[in-house]
Amino acid sequence: MKVLLVNSKFGRSIGGSGHHVYLLWKYLKGKVNFVIWHIGNIGYVNVPKLKSISFHVRAKLKEIPKDVDIIHVHNAKLAGLFREDKENILTVHGDYRREIVIQYGLLGKLIVGCIDGLIRKANIITTVSPLTAKMYGWLWIPNMIEVYEVKRIEPTCRLFDVFGVKPERYILFVGRDDPVKDYPLFSKIARKVYRRLGIKAIALGVMRENTEYLVHARAPWKAVIGLMKAALALVITSKHEGFPTVLLEAWASGCPVVARGIPDLKVLSKMFKDSMLVFDTVDTAVSAIEQLLEDHSLRKHLIFKGYNVVKNFDAPYVVKQYYKLYRRLLNE
Repeated sequence: MKVLLVNSKFGRSIGGSGHHVYLLWKYLKGKVNFVIWHIGNIGYVNVPKLKSISFHVRAKLKEIPKDVDIIHVHNAKLAGLFREDKENILTVHGDYRREIVIQYGLLGKLIVGCIDGLIRKANIITTVSPLTAKMYGWLWIPNMIEVYEVKRIEPTCRLFDVFGVKPERYILFVGRDDPVKDYPLFSKIARKVYRRLGIKAIALGVMRENTEYLVHARAPWKAVIGLMKAALALVITSKHEGFPTVLLEAWASGCPVVARGIPDLKVLSKMFKDSMLVFDTVDTAVSAIEQLLEDHSLRKHLIFKGYNVVKNFDAPYVVKQYYKLYRRLLNE
């Protein structure tokens, strides 16, 4: 079988959907003949808010190989690439409807309407979110991670002096600087945590002015994991998520998670009890972090539960679900 994988990002050291597609390719390339389209070989216009559109246009103009059996798109915005003479799969990694409205405002509602029309061409829609799967009747295939690759990375001790922190005496934010990830909320939490507990914060993926309580940096993936392994907690402040890779990374790293009580994360916290602490306000976030600082048994319990949960999402097991789906579509 020959499958065209389409996603703007692709790579081992890339987070989110780009890493997901990389793992899908890595563990099935011996069974599936993959063709991969991403910004590295398709190109795009490097202008904010035009990257996705320009990548879509370039991909649309590119000829799909005639012997491709399945088109597997990993972004609803790219559903225009589906063809009637192929089997079409869409994998949704987040809530594209809400994300687009947050990014584009009123224009976003028009864009969502167009996308909703295009995704009807998909033979099957999968999602990494169990909540979204239930809401729309889609197939749940969860996000995944290479547990072994995370396990073999050591804590990044050499960066403690650089950031001015001590092991288990800092909180961590990992994500891009955009409205969806809500870095400003993390900044508010970090300020209050420092004032109340004397705990500093590191924001990875965000470049802002450093303060006495909050340091900003970009770091390679191994350094991110190394910092997770020595952090007091990873704080997830996103306005919406599907099944974030950073959550899996924290579980695999033995890093306690303090997550905003958005619907998807609440569902995950109920499915996997005691795997994270959930907050709704800045004050409840600070209280959760204070609990982790003072209650070592709670911290150990969260780490234990998280690591046992993440084993279910090890890449070699998750990709088997995609392979079964491919075979089913081709009646093999």
